[in-house]
Amino acid sequence: MDEKGEKGGMVSRIAENIPKQFVSIQHYGLLKADEEITEGPEVEKWANGFENYTFEEKNARPDDPVGRGTTSLTVDLDTTEDFVDYMNENYPKALNKLKELCEK
Repeated sequence: MDEKGEKGGMVSRIAENIPKQFVSIQHYGLLKADEEITEGPEVEKWANGFENYTFEEKNARPDDPVGRGTTSLTVDLDTTEDFVDYMNENYPKALNKLKELCEK
């Protein structure tokens, strides 16, 4: 929600999903105040931008059904210049939250 209490974000699709290995998310629009916007100058900045997540498991024990190894996550993402500072500030917080959830 933004400062006006309106929903906002990206309109995206899963472009590729290899379970436990890789997820690619393709952004193709914006969500503003519950409206999906998929055309126009604002969208063109983001159109066909991707977020790619690569998971690599290390030190898994084959005798352990849960694995209990360590998983490293590599994130590659496209962003516009206007959002570099925002992403640098907020993305690490989001990744820490993801780590917290995964380790429960």
